[in-house]
Amino acid sequence: MREIVIRNIKERFNVLNELASSLTEVQFSSKLDVPKYKTIEDHLWCVVGARESYFNALLAGEWQGFSCSIADDSDKANYERALQQTQDRFDKVLSDVDWTENTENVLASLYEHEIMHEGQIIRLIYGLGLEMPQSSKWA
Repeated sequence: MREIVIRNIKERFNVLNELASSLTEVQFSSKLDVPKYKTIEDHLWCVVGARESYFNALLAGEWQGFSCSIADDSDKANYERALQQTQDRFDKVLSDVDWTENTENVLASLYEHEIMHEGQIIRLIYGLGLEMPQSSKWA
């Protein structure tokens, strides 16, 4: 089961990286004209912060709180770098953890978080008249 969850997390990472690189700066910061709707940038800020925070939890053995390294004035290129850096860091983090039930729970939560945002982003992308990458199995 562990290998399946890890593979699925990596697939979600790939989809969001591919999506971010396919968008223009305007598309990246566009949102639907409905209450409480976020931009793709807003979603990816949360994704990067969650990855970083879940990685910290994996290494510490327990939740350490949420934080995101992306500054408020970051541009799309900074998001793309952060997405790639967190993807690249994933295998290193996994190699440095002791496998416990808590590790499995944190990985499952990370996966759920990625899926939740991917679903929200799919709705946003289609609402903006754009297309999701072929690699998204949900779209």
